[in-house]
Amino acid sequence: MKRLISLVLSLAMILSLSACGSGSSSSSSAGSSAAGSSAASEGSSVYRKLYGSEATTLNYLYSSKTVDMEAAAQGVDTLVEYDKYGNVQPALATEWTTSEDGLTWTFKLRDDAVWVRNDGTEYGPVTAQNFVDALHWVVTPENQSTTSEIVCSVIKNAAEFYAGTVTDINEIGVRAVDDTTLEYTLNAPCPYFLSMLTYVCFMPVQGDFLKEMGDRFATTADTMLYCGAYRLADFQPQVSHTYVKNDKYWDADNVFIEEIQETFNKEALTLAPTMYQRGETDYAVIPADLLPTWMNDPELSQVVGPQRNGYFTYFYAFNFYPRFDEEYEPDNWTLAVNNENFRKSIFYGLDRVKAKAIEEPYDPESQLNNTLTPPNFVSNSEGVDYTQLEPLKAYTNDPNHGFDTTKALEYKEKAVEELTAAGATFPVKILMSYNPSTANWDKQCQIVEQQLEETLGKDYIDIILVAGPATNFLSQVRQAGDYALMLCNWGPDYADPETYTDPFGVGSTYNWPEMATDPSYFTDQVYAEGTPGLDPQYVGQPITVYNQMLDTAKAEKLDIDARYELFAEAEAYFIEHAFVIPFAVRNDGYCVNMVSPFDRPFAPFGVSTLKYKGAKLLEKSMSLEEFQAAETAWETAKEASQS
Repeated sequence: MKRLISLVLSLAMILSLSACGSGSSSSSSAGSSAAGSSAASEGSSVYRKLYGSEATTLNYLYSSKTVDMEAAAQGVDTLVEYDKYGNVQPALATEWTTSEDGLTWTFKLRDDAVWVRNDGTEYGPVTAQNFVDALHWVVTPENQSTTSEIVCSVIKNAAEFYAGTVTDINEIGVRAVDDTTLEYTLNAPCPYFLSMLTYVCFMPVQGDFLKEMGDRFATTADTMLYCGAYRLADFQPQVSHTYVKNDKYWDADNVFIEEIQETFNKEALTLAPTMYQRGETDYAVIPADLLPTWMNDPELSQVVGPQRNGYFTYFYAFNFYPRFDEEYEPDNWTLAVNNENFRKSIFYGLDRVKAKAIEEPYDPESQLNNTLTPPNFVSNSEGVDYTQLEPLKAYTNDPNHGFDTTKALEYKEKAVEELTAAGATFPVKILMSYNPSTANWDKQCQIVEQQLEETLGKDYIDIILVAGPATNFLSQVRQAGDYALMLCNWGPDYADPETYTDPFGVGSTYNWPEMATDPSYFTDQVYAEGTPGLDPQYVGQPITVYNQMLDTAKAEKLDIDARYELFAEAEAYFIEHAFVIPFAVRNDGYCVNMVSPFDRPFAPFGVSTLKYKGAKLLEKSMSLEEFQAAETAWETAKEASQS
């Protein structure tokens, strides 16, 4: 992604592609406008939605932002894919083998996959060389791909080529044996390599077309080629997107929605519920302030239900390198945030249940996550869930989800003494930024502000809420360091706990932005051992120890049980020192929809959950009870499919 540049909360939530679905203008039997009857002709298969945050690029070889990956998720297939139960299935590859030493992976490609232009005309076959050309583009430094680090972490000589120590691009560990045989050579055994292949950096590109387009590649709908379930027939930024079923797709029989129509409206979240009632859109998040009205209405309550929990984890990130306006006192904040007792006072002072109840008033604890890696992500060889390994399980099983007013006030007392001696002033101003286009984020911030100030005292902290821009929030707020404490998120790229460590390394754009390599900014919370110019006094400090623990865990390649134990120890250490505050798993609250979430591809990583392949139209939007019944049935079927 540079893996560290991936999703910001607003973009991930705005896509609204998680469980509750996104609707479709099917032949709805929900007859009245209140139930969201479709404006489309009966029997048609058109799905309509509003969106409020625009893609910044369509170039899937460059960007790792969720909002940018949607077009590729619909239009470009991967070697493998995941079915609705999370089982890996052949896609562009029909079969694959691994060498005995685990270093060479060979994929046999299907011979009926073709590229098409955005108007549906055929361009040519998908070949093994397409994957070679794509990977070469990703690891070419001049292209500045934000996903290059993923490729460099596993493919032989990719990192060396990126760094310039290998100059022949053909020495990188990817080659086309023939048109339908693709071979990857890894720099070390990687048992989770297969799970990485559904991410954008391992997608193919047609090399001749890429060369022909040059800098224009993937800037418009007609400067891309498509080999997936849909083609982007029309792309008008901040106006509309139209996806049309790709009739030349090798698996077209399993694509049931004929057309996806997305209409831009910066007030999408506010307007969508009313538009759904009028039959003008097929999907709407129901904001927290409207939810009681909908749930208490005999008719509306039959079409509104929860969204499905995802594997994006949310956490409150402390900014250790503030670059916000002087009115918010960045120097004073720097003193405070580098004091562990101050951070712990916030950590234990935050009532996660109360904050989450804004989005999920009926069962908020079901969405809380006490660790950075969510439960049910990976398990060891004995079937023990990663989050139940020592010492992580002490956090995982905490019934209070970290909230402890006694501890919070004890740490406050220590922090006041230490920070006063260091020259800090009180109350400490805490700039909390949010995206106004993200459902319920403003309301959650208001609750957090009120609750934390009441718990810790307004003489100690002054939380200041500021609405950032609805567009380019990621680059203008988080990456720009324009916050002190902010709700952020992260999604996995492959089936290994290492993927959840990516935002927290030195130089990341979350807690420690790349600008934190400024030699004038020596603080134990920023520099890891080995950083040029590091003052020896900081060796052995908490963030240094954490990075050393990560290095040890990453070095264990073969013994998965030992690897997981090492990552669990590092994650627990990170939480113990309150570098971040774990909060919840992704869930966009309640919604109305006309598509079942349980028919779509399901996997915690890659672009699987963005896809509409396999999605089927419903007779009516699910109620809370219907959703729960469907989820139970899905879980039973999933268990049977994997037995």
